[in-house]
Amino acid sequence: MPDVVKIHETISLPHRREVVWPILSRTDWVNRAIGLPPVKYEVKPLSEGGSEVTARARAYGLSLRWTEYPFEWTEPKFYQVRRVFHSGPLVEAVLGLRLNEAGEGCTIEMHGDFTPRNALGAFVARRLLGPKTLRDLRTLILGISENITARRAIVIPKLPTATANPTVLEVGLKKLRAENFPEPLVTHLKEFLVEKPDVEMSRIRPFAVAREWEADRWDVLKIFLHATRAGLLDLSWEILCPNCRGSRQPRATSLGQLASVAHCEVCNIKYDAEFDKSVELKFSVNPSLRPCDDQTFCLAGPGGKPHVVSQIFVGAGQTREWDVPELTHYFRLHSLQVKNDATLPPEPELGKPLNIQIESTPDNFALHTDPATSAAHSVRVVNPNPFPVQLVLETKKQNDDILTASRVTNWQEFRDLFTREVISPTERITVGSQVVLFTDLRGSTAMYSRIGDAPAYVVVRDHFKTLFEAVSAHHGSVVKTIGDAVMATFSNLPEGLLAVRAMHEQLARETSSKGSRLQLKSALHMGPCLAVNANERLDFFGTTVNFAARLVEHASGDDLILADEVYQRADTQAFLSKLGQMGVSGEEQFTGIPRPVKVWSIPMLASAGSTLTK
Repeated sequence: MPDVVKIHETISLPHRREVVWPILSRTDWVNRAIGLPPVKYEVKPLSEGGSEVTARARAYGLSLRWTEYPFEWTEPKFYQVRRVFHSGPLVEAVLGLRLNEAGEGCTIEMHGDFTPRNALGAFVARRLLGPKTLRDLRTLILGISENITARRAIVIPKLPTATANPTVLEVGLKKLRAENFPEPLVTHLKEFLVEKPDVEMSRIRPFAVAREWEADRWDVLKIFLHATRAGLLDLSWEILCPNCRGSRQPRATSLGQLASVAHCEVCNIKYDAEFDKSVELKFSVNPSLRPCDDQTFCLAGPGGKPHVVSQIFVGAGQTREWDVPELTHYFRLHSLQVKNDATLPPEPELGKPLNIQIESTPDNFALHTDPATSAAHSVRVVNPNPFPVQLVLETKKQNDDILTASRVTNWQEFRDLFTREVISPTERITVGSQVVLFTDLRGSTAMYSRIGDAPAYVVVRDHFKTLFEAVSAHHGSVVKTIGDAVMATFSNLPEGLLAVRAMHEQLARETSSKGSRLQLKSALHMGPCLAVNANERLDFFGTTVNFAARLVEHASGDDLILADEVYQRADTQAFLSKLGQMGVSGEEQFTGIPRPVKVWSIPMLASAGSTLTK
């Protein structure tokens, strides 16, 4: 077999590597830009965990088939991938980039090792494939640098951009203008739909777009939702894998198509569809406006996993040095071949130089001081197993750009526009942590007797309008009304608390001016719920909902009732500090709960009392 053909070239750029990394790590986009063909992947589950990935593509007139090993990388230093070919002129290829600091800029080392199968393979690697790979990458990197310097929106050059249908575009934009969207926002959307490359138009995250536009994320989401109704965009739902945080399953065009359990064939794991964690709403361009490119050019490069700071693949029986960056906070260390996760650095070693050896067994990671080195910063991985292991180091924080189903379905704007977006009647989907609000009116029965049914009905109807507006303004949604009572949900506690404050203040102003002063009783609770389809409406059930409904019975009026566990949360204490109010505690007995429960009454108006009542 001929010798390995090594190619190498270094380029100097006037940019810090932290600026260049997020662009060059998008390997799917890079492969498109340098003209590589789309790839089809076949995934085979492995008994020890994970999967074997086989790829197929047609290039240079040849049908190629290869085993693709997991990418290795450390952000923002390097990445590389190994491909072992099943036939053809090459046995394998290892390709990658290394980014090194250099003064105020960086250098980028492009490298490739090609193992030829025969003399033809050596010629192809040395004279054709190697030089072309370097030339294409050099051109791309220099083009990226020019676009960064010029602050152009499209940083990666040569990505295909289909022409938008001008008639469809103008009809859709006209509808948005008729709904009084601000012209700057409409202009941003128009430029986005016309100018963005095809690759950016198939899985659009509106909160990420809002960051790019430097606009309010809820304003951007609102115009995206209305653009969907106007025929410019389509929405879809994906169930994200908790491990790779991606999805290769067909996207669902409605919540009704989602199942409560999903499977990631790449990670070889099953997981629940959770509204607050794994079910995500994304958008894509409507095909009538321009074609939507959904091809795959690279399966699992670092750009598609921004939560992973480093990843290494260690063969059976191997020991390898792992180029782990210095860690400023705790990270999750896990592997699909190891049952239990670990934390890196080991507690309480945060902020100290790492000098450890990681041994991977099927059950656990064993972390020890590395006896083989005296280096200040060293991580060695030992794999004693008869199979390879893939170690992943990832941040524990969630990606704030992900728009979960819980977040969007809890917004009244979405519910009003997409009233039929409910889950299948046969499914029960876990929502995770949900903030549930119940309100009721004090003295409404007496008011009906005092002023008559018709005038009292008008007052109650107007009170609903006030409450609905407060819920929507704080990104919540009204689930249902029951007599004079309202049930609403929110995705986070601060928004729920602010909505309650707004309800009380606005209702007090409006009813006092009309001479029919109403006192609002309110209660918040938070915890896991089940999302269900109730008469073609999205509804929530479970212990959290039941307890919130019973809490409001202990309100006296103009107050908010909280269980102690919610009252003690940092978000609640920050809210109380700004409100300038103190809660009054008491113990209440609830049916089905053997012991009294500590609850708090918080006055919502300056003149409100704070006594618990039954």
